[in-house]
Amino acid sequence: MLSVPHSIEVNDISLFVGKSLSGSDFVQIVKDQLDQLHADAAGSGQVMSLVLHPFVINQPFRHTYLDQALEHIAQHPGVWLTTSDEIAEHYARTTAGQPA
Repeated sequence: MLSVPHSIEVNDISLFVGKSLSGSDFVQIVKDQLDQLHADAAGSGQVMSLVLHPFVINQPFRHTYLDQALEHIAQHPGVWLTTSDEIAEHYARTTAGQPA
């Protein structure tokens, strides 16, 4: 079994439903989270999961905010925009035969 870390704080249900934050708040939280993790990653890799649920984030009035967040993420050098499945596959491929 492999577990890919994720943060409940950067989860669209927690932010939009649980805390009733605005789209602008969502963008700022994603930016702040990524900027700090990117700075911390100088010495080692980091994982930032952005947990999204289609029935929450895919509301038409939220599209622009998701686009803004993803644009900010994509602008950082060395960031791998991927899925949790691809992270798990990469980990399994690069650590095959090594003890966990």
